[in-house]
Amino acid sequence: MAIITRIRTNEKERGFFSVDVAEEDGSEKSLNIHEDVLVREELRKGLELTPEQLGRLHSEASGVLAYNAALRYLSYRMHSVFEMKQYLEKKEFGEPQINYAVQRLKNEKLLDDEVFAASFVRTRIQTSTKGPQLIYRELLQAGVPQEIASRSEDLFPLEDQVEHARKYLAKQTSSVKNKKSKVEARLVLARLLMQRGYAREISDQVLSEITEFLEENEKNALAHQAEKAMQKYKKFSGREFAQKVKNYLYHKGYPLDAINLFLSERIHGINE
Repeated sequence: MAIITRIRTNEKERGFFSVDVAEEDGSEKSLNIHEDVLVREELRKGLELTPEQLGRLHSEASGVLAYNAALRYLSYRMHSVFEMKQYLEKKEFGEPQINYAVQRLKNEKLLDDEVFAASFVRTRIQTSTKGPQLIYRELLQAGVPQEIASRSEDLFPLEDQVEHARKYLAKQTSSVKNKKSKVEARLVLARLLMQRGYAREISDQVLSEITEFLEENEKNALAHQAEKAMQKYKKFSGREFAQKVKNYLYHKGYPLDAINLFLSERIHGINE
């Protein structure tokens, strides 16, 4: 049978002991054992270990390695259970060692998907303009169970959602400035807000607040697009020329009355 030859305090890891074991084949190994296990197994110098006891100690020691690796991973930021398991798998720990580490971290309240999700949402609110639906999708990607992720919106007050959507929208208006009709610009911006994770109600509210911008932008964009159209169809003349320019602008989403007004002012002598 294997025999414990020495037990000494592990000075690098508080609460752990190095247990030296001489095995039946003459080899010697040092196992890093937590003090709780030391007491539970009643380990002492000279104790003979059954194969079952030695197996448990080996599993415990390798589990501690996974646990310590997990602690280092958590020192950078919080993680979900799924993320932790993925990390330990990449570190080539086996399933028993991963299960040991994860369960111990759960028992010590260092690994908790509820707490992780709440912290994740708070961080996103403080550091980004992401909407609740995008944050929900990110939680799912992090492996948070759906029933926990689905409660994330409760942590995002409605007034904060509106304020974040406003900030995001203000940055995105440049993508349509002097380029799109009011209809097209609104569609583009609504799509961006949806992709950012905001609900239709939030999107409609913040878009309604920039109506003046959309109307002024449409005038500038119409002039720009009309110049392009007139250049494109310059080989035509008279009524045919006007009709082609009209069709071009109409299909871009500009109102017909605005097109007619522009052309009547811009092109002298065209019969409407």
